[in-house]
Amino acid sequence: MSGVNVSGENLMIVQGGGGTAVLNASLASVIAEAIAQPSVGRVFGALHGALGLSRGEMVDLSGMRAEALELLRRSPGAALGSSRFQPEEEDMQRMVEHLRRLRVGYLVFMGGNGTMHGAEVVSGRCRAAGLTVRTMGVPKTIDNDLAMTDRTPGYGSAARYVAQSTRDLGMDLRSLPQPVTILETMGRSVGWLAGASVLGKSDAGDAPHLVCVPEVPFEDAVFLGALDGIVARQGWAVVVVAEGLRRADGQPVYQLGDASQADPLRRPMIGGVGQHLAGMVARELKLRCRSERPGLLGRMSRALVSRQDEMDAALVGRAAVQALVAGESDQMVALLPLAEDGGPGYRLVPLAAVAGVERPIPAEWLDGGPLAVTEKFCEYVRPLAGELAEYAPVMLPGAVPVVMPEMVSAKEQG
Repeated sequence: MSGVNVSGENLMIVQGGGGTAVLNASLASVIAEAIAQPSVGRVFGALHGALGLSRGEMVDLSGMRAEALELLRRSPGAALGSSRFQPEEEDMQRMVEHLRRLRVGYLVFMGGNGTMHGAEVVSGRCRAAGLTVRTMGVPKTIDNDLAMTDRTPGYGSAARYVAQSTRDLGMDLRSLPQPVTILETMGRSVGWLAGASVLGKSDAGDAPHLVCVPEVPFEDAVFLGALDGIVARQGWAVVVVAEGLRRADGQPVYQLGDASQADPLRRPMIGGVGQHLAGMVARELKLRCRSERPGLLGRMSRALVSRQDEMDAALVGRAAVQALVAGESDQMVALLPLAEDGGPGYRLVPLAAVAGVERPIPAEWLDGGPLAVTEKFCEYVRPLAGELAEYAPVMLPGAVPVVMPEMVSAKEQG
């Protein structure tokens, strides 16, 4: 591979968790920056995340050209492949040995809470084995639940998808009114995505009309009463619910109990609460109700990618490599609020402060109203999601209602 630096320490990239619309923008940024750094030798990628690192399944990315990196940047998903892998002792030993054999001095983990925990553990195992490997975390999750960072790459695009889809769903129901449709969002045990649906609301009659998030305990009677009142007033309603809704005792409103459907981390499969609640509405309120669940489409839609999200993704990838080369380790690149102009746009935070820590919607951004979130929440999300498509109002501009003359029978005329 002509032009590849083989004198410096090598760099390994590990992706973890679910893909996003902009995760590969981070990956392309890491690769490009690593190739440009004189102190970095070869650039390796573990196939299917920590699982590939354990099995010794890697690819050499050192020769990637600018055109290929640009195409990668625009591609959704996780190009290296990802996994939710719970390593055993032997797996950990193999990971360390593979890093040693490949002469890896720099290690980049890209992912969410679990991945940041994995980065911390692998870094510690390397130190215990006498192997010097600087480790850096690159944040990624549509859930927006990573601690210590203003936002996570992946969230802005998913939030835009939810907001636009809610607006579109409202247009559908206004066109052919039916009583209730429930839209279920991803997000696991936080409501950042469900709350983003409110961005699509221009006036009181617009969707959504009711939003339910895990941060506010769910009560059947309260939900049914609020929905019944909305339908009584305007004849139809769009409800947005987060997949991880919980009751006051912490129990999920709905969860698949089949052990065969658990993920590799032995977590129960989440999702399906929308359909569950649609059944409740039909049964208790005697209203026709259907549920919609875009699911994975909502986190992978390149068509609705947010420009800010894409820029954030590139920034954290580039910053991670620069920090490693500068001597930093056991840190994650955390984004600063957009209002803090004039600086680099990020800071480094300890992996130990991030790993396994979940960030819900702040209490001050929640209220007791039907939409769950405040205007402060919307002010935070709007620049992250970007612009939504605008539509004509229900009454077409310039349209004038036609008043038909009264019809009088021939008998009445005579």
